[in-house]
Amino acid sequence: MKIAFALAGAAMFATTATAQADNIIRSVNIDDLEALALQAGHQVIGFGELGDISVHARTPSDIDYYMTGTACEAGSCQGINFSARYAADDTVTLQKVNQSNVQRAAVNVWLMNGTTLGISRYVILDGGMTEENIVFNRDNFLAIVPEVLDMFVEGAG
Repeated sequence: MKIAFALAGAAMFATTATAQADNIIRSVNIDDLEALALQAGHQVIGFGELGDISVHARTPSDIDYYMTGTACEAGSCQGINFSARYAADDTVTLQKVNQSNVQRAAVNVWLMNGTTLGISRYVILDGGMTEENIVFNRDNFLAIVPEVLDMFVEGAG
């Protein structure tokens, strides 16, 4: 009887593992990035602005962001960089950039050429990731962007 339960358990595990393996994403292309934006109800603004495999999208709450494929070969990419970019004014100091990196460790905040404030989150697909996890990473990134921007409002931080 124990053998029958063990075999049934092994068969159930194998079925579950197969179902999960079918949902694993190991690379993305430009169409996948576009679908990722559209499935969320986001507007696609453009393609190729930050590289051949990149999509510029806008959320219903007017957050403009980019999804850029990284580690690409023949149009297939093993990573996704989610980023948002804003014009930097005198409220964007290196001290605030450093502070925001400490307080919002799930994203990377950077200042480029003293004129662009950037916020990004990088996802590696090399070993595979579920679509649900990719969506979760995108949504977390988009939830943190306004929090980071609030840190640069005059008098904040």
